[in-house]
Amino acid sequence: MPRPKGARDADYEIKRRALLRKMTERMMRREVARPSLRQLAEAAEVSVPTLRHYFGDRAEVVEAMLDEYRRQGEERLKWVAAPQGEFGTSVRQFCYSMIAGMTAPLPVRLGDVFAVSIAEGLLDNEIGPAALRHVVDPAVDACRARLQAHIDRGDMIPADTRAAALMLLSPLLIAVLHQDQMQGATCNPMDVYGLADRVSEAFVRAYRADAQ
Repeated sequence: MPRPKGARDADYEIKRRALLRKMTERMMRREVARPSLRQLAEAAEVSVPTLRHYFGDRAEVVEAMLDEYRRQGEERLKWVAAPQGEFGTSVRQFCYSMIAGMTAPLPVRLGDVFAVSIAEGLLDNEIGPAALRHVVDPAVDACRARLQAHIDRGDMIPADTRAAALMLLSPLLIAVLHQDQMQGATCNPMDVYGLADRVSEAFVRAYRADAQ
């Protein structure tokens, strides 16, 4: 009996996402620096040819993982992009939510995704643009959207929202990676939420409309 039209495509996508889930959980544990295609296939419990059939070469496998992670986080990004309360409160809440999101005890943590994406992107020219497109830039764009909403409401001075978003995000990202993925909490601890308070206060002083 022939397979109903569209059934193969549905089965193919289900299988593909199951492979991505297994590989992503394995890769984000960071037990091995830049796991090979063979090691990724072992994590997915399939052969290397099967992995190539579904994704292609190693760079394409990594991009597929990052793309799937971005797809699953789209609803959260929409929430992050929306302003929450008045300008000062909204900026601080954004900073807190960024830290909480990066450190949340999930099977795949955002902080680990950032760490792996940055490492992979810096070491492989094929993966760099994908790491920006699926991980770094969506976070920047969500922050930009929130800041633009405050500009439109008159809370924030007109500004280059991309530059402003990078100014707000960068110290938070470095602080969490410093404390968590690079083991700074053990050898050189800091209060990341205290840092978020100082960063958000400085940002609001610089960009609040009624302060100019």
